[in-house]
Amino acid sequence: MTDGKSSVQVIADGLKTLNRAELEELDAIITPRAAILLTKAFGDGFGAILGPLTENDGTDGAPAGDAAGGAAWDAAGAEADLRAMMQDPRYWRDRDPRTVQQVADGFRKLYPGEVQATA
Repeated sequence: MTDGKSSVQVIADGLKTLNRAELEELDAIITPRAAILLTKAFGDGFGAILGPLTENDGTDGAPAGDAAGGAAWDAAGAEADLRAMMQDPRYWRDRDPRTVQQVADGFRKLYPGEVQATA
């Protein structure tokens, strides 16, 4: 059924069959936290697949500019999500610039006006 392809390649190929509207719908439901959990469960190959679906999301999981990201934003849940993101090896081991930036931006949103640490 998979013709010797890895499961990640099968999924990547499957995503190519979706039309633009379907990809946008998928983008809306895959949050950074969901991407982290799926990558943790199924391996680093999923990070490459899911990265484009989360790269423009805010740390609250809503796509940038999404009205749902405002009033419904939960500070306690957001901090828990940020701390979970910090457990991802891409943050603490690899220092992946996108992951590090998402965490930093999230804490800036949680604690606006706080003194920023310098590296």
